[in-house]
Amino acid sequence: MKKIVTPVLKIDGNFEIISWNTSAEEFLNNILNKSPKAQLNLEEVFPPGIWTKFHSDFKTNQGIFHNIYTFSETETIEVFSSPCLDDEGNIKNYSLCIKVVSPKYTNSCDNIIQLKNILENSSLAIFLSDPSGPIVEVNRAACKLFGYSIEELKQLSREDIIQMNSDLETAIAQRNKAGEIRTELVGIKKNGETFPCEVHSVIYTNYEGEKRTSTTIVDISDRKKQELIAENSKQAFQSLFDYNPDAVYSFDLKGNFVDLNQAALNLVEGPREKAREINFLPLIAPEDRDRVMMHSSKAVSGEVQRYQTNFISLKGTKKVLDVTNFPIYVNKKITGVYGIAKDISKQVEIEQKLREEHNMFRAIIDYIPDHIFVINEKHETILTNHSFYKNYYGVENEQESLGLTALDFFEKEEATRVLEDNTRGMNNGIPVINREDIVQDFNGKKNYTLLTKVPFRFGDNKKGLVGISRNITEIKEKEKALEELNEALKKHADELALSNKELEQFAYIASHDLQEPLRMVTSFLTQLKKKYNNKLDDRAQQYIYFAHDGATRMRQIILDLLEYSRVGRVAHKVTAVNLEHLVSEVLSLQKKSIEEKNAKIKIGVLPELEVEEPVLRQLFSNLIGNALKYSSKERQPVIKISSLKNKKHWEFKISDNGIGFEEEFKEQIFIIFQRLHQRDEYEGTGIGLAICKKIVDNFGGKIWVKSSLGKGSNFYFTIPKQF
Repeated sequence: MKKIVTPVLKIDGNFEIISWNTSAEEFLNNILNKSPKAQLNLEEVFPPGIWTKFHSDFKTNQGIFHNIYTFSETETIEVFSSPCLDDEGNIKNYSLCIKVVSPKYTNSCDNIIQLKNILENSSLAIFLSDPSGPIVEVNRAACKLFGYSIEELKQLSREDIIQMNSDLETAIAQRNKAGEIRTELVGIKKNGETFPCEVHSVIYTNYEGEKRTSTTIVDISDRKKQELIAENSKQAFQSLFDYNPDAVYSFDLKGNFVDLNQAALNLVEGPREKAREINFLPLIAPEDRDRVMMHSSKAVSGEVQRYQTNFISLKGTKKVLDVTNFPIYVNKKITGVYGIAKDISKQVEIEQKLREEHNMFRAIIDYIPDHIFVINEKHETILTNHSFYKNYYGVENEQESLGLTALDFFEKEEATRVLEDNTRGMNNGIPVINREDIVQDFNGKKNYTLLTKVPFRFGDNKKGLVGISRNITEIKEKEKALEELNEALKKHADELALSNKELEQFAYIASHDLQEPLRMVTSFLTQLKKKYNNKLDDRAQQYIYFAHDGATRMRQIILDLLEYSRVGRVAHKVTAVNLEHLVSEVLSLQKKSIEEKNAKIKIGVLPELEVEEPVLRQLFSNLIGNALKYSSKERQPVIKISSLKNKKHWEFKISDNGIGFEEEFKEQIFIIFQRLHQRDEYEGTGIGLAICKKIVDNFGGKIWVKSSLGKGSNFYFTIPKQF
């Protein structure tokens, strides 16, 4: 048998030469005038016409084909291409068998031998069969793939090695119609194991004119596993994309949106179709656009970018986003940008509030007069306020006081006392609240302080202590001065009380003892007038009148003084008093005056009080009598008596429509013996309202008046509920 040495080239998927045999080197030198070398591309080897057809056949048949290309009028190039597999069954490169032949020798014996040689040494499982099914020829790769010997395979039909199903039937029908089919089916090994395989089957006519089928079968189990892994990864990524709570999106190199998940659509506030029509940049706040464009440009260049920006949706809603952009690679080329955006508006708002609260807290602790400090378990200060670092440590700012202990500022004895006290507080966990202490500052000056120390734990469970001290030296000095003053006031008050008691006793005795001489004067003047009435002239009669009237008035003044002195001095039993009954009794006693003046009395709802009844009766009697006395002659007198319940006291009001008085006299009328009218106009001693004021004062209330000249007066007084 004639030995044929075939030129063989090995190429990679990019058509670059990897290796070659001696025949191939001679072929390239003699036929194509090219010297083989590593990484030489076939496009540089083959003539343009052959290269174009070869490239098309290779891509169409995935590197598995046999074809003849016209080289000249008398010669053609015959090419057999088949893939070379690694140990795992993956295609690692391709084998090309090349020969220049005359057209008439295309089907020569040499070609047949060469074809068998290629068939036998191919790493692909190749079957030659009748189109109806019987196997005519197989190679060793087919035996290895299916687990049969060559003789066993030749005894089998197509359905013995390929699972019979609708896919196989469809593939056969399409191949018989088109002459060629490439599809994926299920192979059956000798041991019954099935596996996915890629089948390329071509119907051709041999040199004897018989129809034959050339079929290559590749086990694609590993590829299917990889495809499944890739599909699972794709679905996982898609799920991550679709269901991510953050906005996930992609845009092309021009910034136009390609895809958005639901969270991104919610953020944009628009439908998917609308979002895919727009560029991302108009959604960025104007003040941030230049900065965001810079980050996007870096992402397009291959850098991962993270930044914050203000965002404005299609509906105008403003948000703050935390954005991460990273490039999308397809075949090692950047085709766009993926983005993940998290709405941090609330977080930014909270951070802003925290900053404001921190600033407010800092302002508060720095400008309150109390001294505030925080120390750790090493007794190092980690926070101080202005009052503390300035007054105790004597430094200009907080930074200078941080990390220091009492030993850095105080005398050893004082510092040791402070450290031991702080250690006790941190160890027992019991706070010290408002403890009076004497603390020495950096100058050695001792101050009285009100000290609070509260132990606490940091997040890592380490101990700490918060201290607040208030300098109460000035308060202590004032307390001492106040004690001295109170002692002096007490002594003075005791002396004054004794004096008042003596004065009241004197007034009582004097007024009581003066009544007897006045009664004698009045009695003798009456007898004198009666006995000598006819013997005295008019002037004498007038003198007697004046003397009698003066004595009478003097006696009334003495009686009023006696009454005034008794207010508050004579104790009465506190009883429940119905004011409506009390006022009715007062009005009965003044019935004559009411009828003479034709006065109209209006009484509102009055309460029941626990008070001294005689004193309260005198108060109402004086005020009602005052309203009757100073009634107007131009209109019917109307007197109204009412009450108002307040939180802590009862407020009473006695109003009239009498002559009234000017507002400037509203204080004067409550002073003893102060009168606003002449004696011949209105009788009285000017002591009635002074008695009213004294009664109300003893109750612990207040009395006042509002009046308008010619229109009337409104007298008010209060009585505490707890009287």
